[in-house]
Amino acid sequence: MLLKFQNQKRDLLVLFFISLLFVMGSMNTVLADSLTNSADTTKAVFNSLESLQISCAADDGDMQRASDPELTEKIMNLASSNNPEQRISALSQLGVKAPIDAGVVQKILQKAILDKDSNVRAQAVYAIAQQECTDVLSVLEQALHDSELSVRMMAVDSLGTDERSIFLLEQAKDDEEEAIRELAAMKLESLPNTGKH
Repeated sequence: MLLKFQNQKRDLLVLFFISLLFVMGSMNTVLADSLTNSADTTKAVFNSLESLQISCAADDGDMQRASDPELTEKIMNLASSNNPEQRISALSQLGVKAPIDAGVVQKILQKAILDKDSNVRAQAVYAIAQQECTDVLSVLEQALHDSELSVRMMAVDSLGTDERSIFLLEQAKDDEEEAIRELAAMKLESLPNTGKH
């Protein structure tokens, strides 16, 4: 039986799940390696976002003109770092509509969804959703098929209330991981006029 959470409690739970995933960081890779080497399972680790070309061109010409060169350079340096935590930091800053040239944002996000680090990919999924890229639902749908829990969690968390998002949340209720199923069910329960799912 699912408990209905108020929006604040739901948001705190989502933040807890996301924080837990990022704290685990490299443990995801170790876990994935152990899963692929286990005799009991043949789960392959794969990046479901590899074939996507994202489109995050700014609709707002003012955002393009008001780009901050210093901030742009800082984010570009972080995004190109060998340290995954710095790449995540760059993507976190793109999670809010910072005054950065749309072309730079597009390049950073495109590179980030191809990253080998699942936490970087997860943060890229979030940033793409926050940037309201034109193909955000395609990205989220693909991310739901990623082998890494952190990427799928971020995809579920980023789904909205439109019809296609609700359909994808319904699909996520069948995920192999309980955390994904619970988050999808919780989001569906919090939607108005959707009843019990």
